[in-house]
Amino acid sequence: MIGPCASGSLRGDIGPGDLVVLDQLLDRTWGRSDTFVEHPTVDHVSFADPYCRELSGVLFDAASRAGGWPGGRLHGAGSVVVVQGPRFSTRAESRWYARAGIDVINMTQYPEAYLARELGLCYSGLALVTDRDVGVEGDPDMPPVTIEAAMAVLAENVAHTRSLLATAIPAIPREPGCTCLVSGAPSLRTTTP
Repeated sequence: MIGPCASGSLRGDIGPGDLVVLDQLLDRTWGRSDTFVEHPTVDHVSFADPYCRELSGVLFDAASRAGGWPGGRLHGAGSVVVVQGPRFSTRAESRWYARAGIDVINMTQYPEAYLARELGLCYSGLALVTDRDVGVEGDPDMPPVTIEAAMAVLAENVAHTRSLLATAIPAIPREPGCTCLVSGAPSLRTTTP
């Protein structure tokens, strides 16, 4: 599974139009259904590496072979903080996440990445950067993010994303060499009542 998502940048060197192939996430959401388990048995799925390295590598290679990302710069790794929407950050929140070393911020990727892992599916997240989150540059006069501005940048990158997926999907190995299936799929794990 491939999850492209609109994201705000929390770093000065990641700007609107850039593409970040995600490798880590921080969940700051609440109230979302985040498991398929409906029985009292305790299941623990490895989520240390939430994104499939093999699938993410295929996506990065496809973007690199095409001469980079046409909308901006291509970043081969990055972390995302997933926040509860539908709202944008306060200046204090942006500064806090940036100081924590998080690269981008958005409202998706969790629970999607975890649910895929729980099923033993390969999952890769692509952050399509639409804006610099408010407060990141330390400029108190930086204008707040607006949905109109973010959607305008996102619209410019839709065709680039389709092109990337058209190149990458045929390159995905039929037999994965990753550990996503082993670290997911409740039927393959030992459960403890």
